[in-house]
Amino acid sequence: MSLIQSYEQQYSSVTADITHTIGRVATSQGAEKQSYVKQAEKLFDEAHELLEQMELEVKEQEPRERQKYHTRVKSFKIELTKLQSDLKRAKLGIDANRDELLGDDTHESEDQRARLLDNTETLERSSRRLDHGYRIALETEQIGSQIMEDLHTQRQTINRSRGRLQEMDSALGKSSRVLSGMMQ
Repeated sequence: MSLIQSYEQQYSSVTADITHTIGRVATSQGAEKQSYVKQAEKLFDEAHELLEQMELEVKEQEPRERQKYHTRVKSFKIELTKLQSDLKRAKLGIDANRDELLGDDTHESEDQRARLLDNTETLERSSRRLDHGYRIALETEQIGSQIMEDLHTQRQTINRSRGRLQEMDSALGKSSRVLSGMMQ
């Protein structure tokens, strides 16, 4: 089994878990509902990571295989987007059958609420990304500082070695002159 097929199996397992969790979100209330929402969001993060891994693997495929897998990844993304909208509907407690009967006009405040939730989620994701970027920058700075210290230590070692070499060269020159004098 290839790596991309393994990712596909993992993805199908994660989307099944997402669907199951969305069902639980729709049927629960209060803290339990929030717990299921958080669980679903973690599963969505995992699914997005799997899609990214698949995209990387698709780029390394032969051209004829690449198109086939690219189409699959594209359909997985569409499916994931649909599941995300299902989660939003479940969070708001919106029933699809109710929409069909009453029409979308009755959900104006729910649509506003959904947009606010979307904006909040976007802000939270952006904050997480910024925090992650800040942590990476700090780690990079620490690594750079350690490298600078190592280079400084190595420079001192090289300078000491160079000084010893010059001393030995001058001592060899003196001993060579003494030996030449003795030979004459």
